[in-house]
Amino acid sequence: MKQRMDNTLRFWVDAAYEHIKREHGNLTKRQLVAQILRKYERRGDAMRCLNNQGKISWKATPQFLAMLADAERDAEDDLDDFP
Repeated sequence: MKQRMDNTLRFWVDAAYEHIKREHGNLTKRQLVAQILRKYERRGDAMRCLNNQGKISWKATPQFLAMLADAERDAEDDLDDFP
């Protein structure tokens, strides 16, 4: 079964996977992605929903999207401080 995710969540899950995959050589990518999604769900960064076909999919929560937008604004402000 393929994990269905929105693009924002997929980006961050892929980044987390690349960061931890060497530490968990005994687990498949699917197992690691499932663990990451459960962790994001517990943190309030991801939520499960049903897509148009009635299948479970994952998407970033509004809280996670707001946090990312704040981080982007902070980064842009930091760049503006440089001549």
